[in-house]
Amino acid sequence: PTNHHHHNLFQLACTEDAQSSSQMSDTNLPVIIAGAGPCGLVAARSLQRAGVPFVIYDRASAARLCSNAGSGIDMAPCAVNILENELQVGRAGLDRAMRPYEYMHMIDAEGKTLNTYRFQELKYKITDSRSFGFANRSDLQHALLEELGLKDKDGNIRDYSPEDETVLHCGVAVASYQNHPGHVEVKLSNGTSIRGSALLACDGIHSAIRKHMYQDIDDPFNYCGQVAWWGKTTVEKGSTLDDELSKMAKENNMEDGNVSLAMVGTRKKPGVFFSCEVAENTHAWVYVLKDKTPPAANASNDLTRRGGIALTGEEKQKEMHKVVSSSPDVVRAIMTHASVDDVTRAGFFDRANQSVSYVDGRVALLGDAAHPQSPMMGQGANMAIVDGFVAATRISVAMESENETTIEQALLAFDCDTRRKDNTAVIKKSRRYGRWSTTKNRFVGGVVRASFKYAPASLMLNEIISGDKSNRKFVASMKKDVEANGFEVGNTAK
Repeated sequence: PTNHHHHNLFQLACTEDAQSSSQMSDTNLPVIIAGAGPCGLVAARSLQRAGVPFVIYDRASAARLCSNAGSGIDMAPCAVNILENELQVGRAGLDRAMRPYEYMHMIDAEGKTLNTYRFQELKYKITDSRSFGFANRSDLQHALLEELGLKDKDGNIRDYSPEDETVLHCGVAVASYQNHPGHVEVKLSNGTSIRGSALLACDGIHSAIRKHMYQDIDDPFNYCGQVAWWGKTTVEKGSTLDDELSKMAKENNMEDGNVSLAMVGTRKKPGVFFSCEVAENTHAWVYVLKDKTPPAANASNDLTRRGGIALTGEEKQKEMHKVVSSSPDVVRAIMTHASVDDVTRAGFFDRANQSVSYVDGRVALLGDAAHPQSPMMGQGANMAIVDGFVAATRISVAMESENETTIEQALLAFDCDTRRKDNTAVIKKSRRYGRWSTTKNRFVGGVVRASFKYAPASLMLNEIISGDKSNRKFVASMKKDVEANGFEVGNTAK
């Protein structure tokens, strides 16, 4: 990345002031990013555009970094706008990663049609060229890695290139940190230490950095009361699954667009199922069931794409057949045609304590490290992308600024109470949605089914993007602060 700091480095070098000399060390040191999921890569791209040096560590190997079990993520307007307009991620990469929601077909657990939402008729555009939709997590990572220059000409991830001071290290995690005046000292899982100007923890729900930050207080997970089966299924031409999907599209007049399927449970068969086509002939799906006893909240039965290990093939087949034995044909076909290695079971967890600070000195928690949530609102990845952009932009401006806004102050501004309250509201709403959608209560279940049956597509769309209000507010307040300092976002020159 190029460096725009020469002018103020020179000025700083000419002042005797201790404060400035500590700042001089800040500007040379890279921002350390833990985790190369969408959140970490968005932070990196934001820094790169501002000419701020950075280095990324991810515990997954390069081969596993973008592995992709259970991988459809809703993309709300704010995140799409950041990727497309603020960060100028290449259109081809985003086109590969994103699919528009065109049809969403809703059925109940008996297979009866409740509603078909025809989103494409709403003509809802987020940016000039892009409709509301969802992304394939893996393809989104690839698009960002490409934009960052971290793919070689054969399309492989460049995680070791000594000639250009490696900026991505796979197979190495951040283990702990210590704040010092002017820098943060970071200990890595391979035993070495490095210095950075700041540390951005984008290391997910099992964040080692959060664990270190809150080692002296109890910071337990909260189990949301649901267990999910996640998977992805490849549709083979001519298979029973292919027939089921074609039949469904034909009968419901959905043959000219991208079809997502949602199933809402009944009292006899509670649970929800959702599936969407995240890539040509590949469906990502999830089946959510109520379960009073949580599976262990550990990294091993977390989603496999987060480096976990799934159940053994045989156990899974048995358990899954129990789950789908009485499901509608199309749901059963999608789930049973998945390769067992692509299926994983995970409990939904968030954090019990919602009031913790996301920042300690030069260290900030972002995304799931800060505010993990049940995926029932489809907001986790959006909030993480927005966090990455806002935190990195605030740091870039602090480094450019000639007044004394240090990195610590920039991160304190990132850690604002309104955002925390908004996050908590989304998390609580996700918990409620999870309870409602898997309920055995006849009345609540009836209300849920009726709302799907009679709600117009526009209302459904508004609900899906309602969680985005907080994101818009968060970005707007950052831009206001940045402009007050005489900078423009996306352009570091005054």
